[in-house]
Amino acid sequence: MLTFILRRLALLVPVLLGVSILTFALVKQIPGDPVSQMIGVDQRTTPEQVAAIRRSYGLDQPLPIQYVRWLGHVAQGDLGQSIRSRRPVTDELRLRLPVTVELTLLAALFATVPALVVGTLAAVRRNSALDYGATIATLIGISLPNFFLATLLVLLFSLRLEWLPPLGYVEFTRDPIQNLQRMVLPALSLSLPLAAVLMRNTRSAVLEVLSQEYVRVARAKGLEGRSVLWRHVLPNAALPIATVAGIQVAALLGGTVIIEQIFSLPGIGRYIFDAIANRDYPVVQGVTLVVAAIFVLVTLVVDILYAVLDPRLRTAR
Repeated sequence: MLTFILRRLALLVPVLLGVSILTFALVKQIPGDPVSQMIGVDQRTTPEQVAAIRRSYGLDQPLPIQYVRWLGHVAQGDLGQSIRSRRPVTDELRLRLPVTVELTLLAALFATVPALVVGTLAAVRRNSALDYGATIATLIGISLPNFFLATLLVLLFSLRLEWLPPLGYVEFTRDPIQNLQRMVLPALSLSLPLAAVLMRNTRSAVLEVLSQEYVRVARAKGLEGRSVLWRHVLPNAALPIATVAGIQVAALLGGTVIIEQIFSLPGIGRYIFDAIANRDYPVVQGVTLVVAAIFVLVTLVVDILYAVLDPRLRTAR
């Protein structure tokens, strides 16, 4: 098992290096000049002063040299300094990343538990009212944009019923109750598409296992339905479900941009949104690299979970 984990960790190095190259190259394609954005409409700035600013940030160097310098700082834990606020990106991420992680974990919790239960029951009771209802809910969840759902939830639970506050954020350490009350609506808005996808894939995976020969043999031996489900069906259906769940949960990090903007949450989604609008290259590069690294690490966790669920994969090349 240790050899399997070390082999997967070794594969992360070229993957993260490729992600850093792609991130740097794409950010440089953003239209606009960050120095002009930083200076604004101040007409008193001379061309010499503009050149000095570009030189201080290394923007006058060729792109390969800029990349090597940036990668060297990243390797030391320095993601650069915001052109707009002059604050280190690493310090901003320390403040904002917990907000996004909490939102992502709550959304994953709200999505996975009902999706796994309902998807499994829909497969076991195929062509029943529950199955048809789950299918309709899946289609609605996939088709309904999360920003539209967020607006409906605010109108219903905040403005009409006045059960939950609509906007803002309170730290969990300061007031846990207020924190959860303000995070429920954003998490629900973010969780619906994940729940729909996971429910559909759970149903398909369980149905495929139910049609296998060994399941019919287990039933022919007189095993009860629950015993067949827990001992034979769910363990073998877990691999494809874990694949979809891992990728979708990691993708939630990228989906927080709109939700954090709607609910005024100070997370990394809102941070990178403002950075793109202001042509703040260091912030965009740093946040994108961190999110990509988290996505890769989640994929690593899914690979390890594979080996736990199926020991045959531990010796696979």
